[in-house]
Amino acid sequence: GQLLHPSSSVPSIVDLSRALASLAGAEGVQPTPSSTELAGLIGPADHLVFVLADGLGMNLVEELPPDSFLRSHLAAEMRTVFPSATATVLTSIATGEWPSRHGVTGWWTHLPEIESAAAILPFVTRAEGRPLTDLGMTAEKAFPLPSLMGRMQRDTLALFPGRIAQSVFSAYFSGNRQRHGYKTLQEAVDVTVARVANASTPTYTYLYTPLVDNQGHRYGSGRPQVRAALQELGLQMERLATGLNGHGRIVLSADHGLLDAPASARHRLTPSFNLMEVLRFPPSGDARVLYFHLRNGADSGTPQILKQRLGDPFLLISVDEAESLALFGPDPISPLTRSRLGDMIAISQGPDVIEYEPKGVA
Repeated sequence: GQLLHPSSSVPSIVDLSRALASLAGAEGVQPTPSSTELAGLIGPADHLVFVLADGLGMNLVEELPPDSFLRSHLAAEMRTVFPSATATVLTSIATGEWPSRHGVTGWWTHLPEIESAAAILPFVTRAEGRPLTDLGMTAEKAFPLPSLMGRMQRDTLALFPGRIAQSVFSAYFSGNRQRHGYKTLQEAVDVTVARVANASTPTYTYLYTPLVDNQGHRYGSGRPQVRAALQELGLQMERLATGLNGHGRIVLSADHGLLDAPASARHRLTPSFNLMEVLRFPPSGDARVLYFHLRNGADSGTPQILKQRLGDPFLLISVDEAESLALFGPDPISPLTRSRLGDMIAISQGPDVIEYEPKGVA
């Protein structure tokens, strides 16, 4: 029931990324005590398979029967990064870096180059859904730190759902290495098993599945559809383990967990709302973590105006305070990340969310 700090003093998703990259032969990976610990827990293997199960937080794992495949194979717990949103976490996994350095601040990341927020993974503008490439944005500008997969000294393959396999972000995440778009998780498992069985050199396989996250967002984390997704995930992971038959090591992790927002905890924010009077740009971030760029010359009362508009469910801190708290990681916030964050940050203290509807979006 409490907010957990994304501390570098405990094992984190950043440490796991570095551990996997190191085991897969990526050069220049800076180890940490926790990444070394995780690498030892995983152990050397000719064939590494990393499964990222979007939305599979510990709250869901702990509800599984003790003898279920997923829960019975739980090896360790980690913390994710802040904010614990898919776009931010996946970029930390791709780079082995904290958000303070890689600059992807949420699903809707503000890009100074276009003076607006972008849905950074689909690589389109937030309000119009216009491709960022039409506005001169490139993957190198949006994601300035390189992906570790591109540096791995192994035969690498990234498996994504077919609809996103050729996206800008998928190409970036995989280091522009080989990718395969699958239709079902069963197909992805079959491809992985066949790949390892026929390999003549060491391999690294990344398998991304949004199965749990999709059902959680659509129905709510406590609904039967999510339990069915968990059951299917466990079944396919057991098939994967059986198919590899000891000839590889499977590492499964989540990027974040799920927390339902009841109707009473949803707060709408529209462009006509008078909060916009003190902002240079519409807010960015996610439903539980929002970033505000204050208007030039905004007086010292602006934070109080923000707080009055948002209400008690949200903490309001400055970017400097966030840096002193190391919310975005132990390193100083880079100039690029700071330009995307703006001036003030609103953080939900629980289930409350802010649903912002920009102009032009129904």
